[in-house]
Amino acid sequence: MNHMPLKRREFLAAGGVSLTLPMLERFATAADAASPPMRAVFVCVPNGVNMWEWHPATTGEDYELTPPLRNLAELRRRFTVFSGLQHTTGGGHGELGVWLTANANYTAGKGAVTRSSISIDQHIAESVGKQTRWSSMVVGGSGGRRTISFDRQGEPVLADNDLAAIFAELVGVANRDRLPRRASVLDFVAAQAKSLRQELGKGDERKLDEYFDSVRAVEKRVQADIAWQAAAKADVMDEARLKLQADPYKPLDYAAYMDTMFELIYLALRTDSTRVVSFATTESEGVGPLKNLPCGSWHNVGHSTGDEPPDQKVKEYAILSEYDAWWTARLAKFLDRLQSTREGGHDMLNRTAVLYGSGMSWPASHRSHNLPLLLAGGEGLKFVHGRHLAFNGQKKAVPQEKNYLTGPKLGPESVMMSDLLRTISEQMGVDAKGFGESRRTLHEVMS
Repeated sequence: MNHMPLKRREFLAAGGVSLTLPMLERFATAADAASPPMRAVFVCVPNGVNMWEWHPATTGEDYELTPPLRNLAELRRRFTVFSGLQHTTGGGHGELGVWLTANANYTAGKGAVTRSSISIDQHIAESVGKQTRWSSMVVGGSGGRRTISFDRQGEPVLADNDLAAIFAELVGVANRDRLPRRASVLDFVAAQAKSLRQELGKGDERKLDEYFDSVRAVEKRVQADIAWQAAAKADVMDEARLKLQADPYKPLDYAAYMDTMFELIYLALRTDSTRVVSFATTESEGVGPLKNLPCGSWHNVGHSTGDEPPDQKVKEYAILSEYDAWWTARLAKFLDRLQSTREGGHDMLNRTAVLYGSGMSWPASHRSHNLPLLLAGGEGLKFVHGRHLAFNGQKKAVPQEKNYLTGPKLGPESVMMSDLLRTISEQMGVDAKGFGESRRTLHEVMS
C-alpha cells in the first residue's frame, strides 16, 4: 500500500503509534463537509452460486427477494440486482483474473493477465489514489497472487491477508510484531485523545467514540489471532486450534476472519486511508486456507451438482444455498456498517459504491453467462437502486426450458459486465471509455 502525507490534523501520534482519525467536523473544510469522498469497493466470491435461486424471477422494483438476497431485505432500496451481464469469454477457475479486467487470457498458476490489462479498481486508483495514504487496498482470504487486482502491465497486485499486518499499517505501527499483545494502541494516544475531545462538539465526540470502539474491537480479534499463532506449535496444533479466533491460515471461525477483514476495510474507508478496495474472498479452485467453509466444501459440491435441475440434486444445492446465504450475511453486515455511519449529511454508504458477485454462474460447468452481481450504495455517485435489471434478453433459468444452461448469443448491441465496471469508474470521476469490452455506460442504474 502506497503512503501519502496527511494534509490536516488527521492523526494522533505517540509511543510509536500514528493513529489516523475519522473525518471530524472540527477539522473539515467547507468542501469536506459538503462532499465527502467517493469510494468504490469490489468484493468477489468465486466459484458461482446456486443459480436456481440467485436471480429474481421478475424485473423492476416489485421483484421478490430470492433466498440468498433475503439477508439484504432491510437494504432493499439501496442495491440493484443484475441479470444477463458477463464477459465474452469466461475464465473458469481463472475468474479472479477476469472479473475486474475483462481479460480471458489469465493463467492461474502465473497469476498474471495479458500485458496492458489493468483491473478497473487499479484504473480508478491511478487517479483517486493520489489523494489518500494508500492508492488502493487489496486484500484476500488466500493473499498473494490470488487477487482480483492487476496493474497496467497485467501483473498481479498482491493481496494482503494477514489481519494483524493490515491492522498494524492502518493504525501506524511499524509492523505487526510491535502491536501490543495485552494493552491497546489506544492507550498510547489516550492523553492526546483526551486533549482533542476538548476541541470537539458533541457530534464529533460521538464519531470519535464510535471509531475508537471499532478500533478496539478489531484489535481484540487481532490480538487473539497473534496469540493463537504464537501458541500453534506443531506438536500441540490440534489443541491450539481450539483457541483460534480469526486466523487466515487455520481458520476455525471463518465468520470472525471475514467480518474482521470487512471491518478493516470499513476503518480504512472511514479514515480516508484509501478510496478504492478490492477483496478476493477465497480461491476459485477450492484450495488454500479457506477451502472448507461451515457449509462444507463449496467447490466440490458445486461440481457434484452437474448443473442439473434442483430436484435431482437436492442435497448439493441445499449446501450451495447455505454457502450463498453465508456470504450475503457477511455483505449485509458490512453494508449496514456503512449505512450506520454518518458523514456530510448522509451516511457512508451514500458515497460508497460496493460491487459484489462472482466470476462464474453455474459452478459445475464453470459457465460465466448471467453472472451473479449486485451493486449497492453510491447514491451520492448518482446510482439509483431498489430494482432488478435484466440485460441481453436473459431470463431466470427454469428446469422446464430447454438449453437453460446456455446464455444468449452476444452481438454488437449486447450489454457487458465491462459496461458496469466502466460506469462505476466514470461515476467516480475517472474516464474509462474503451475499458475491456465496454460499449457504453449503464444509464439504467443512474439517475
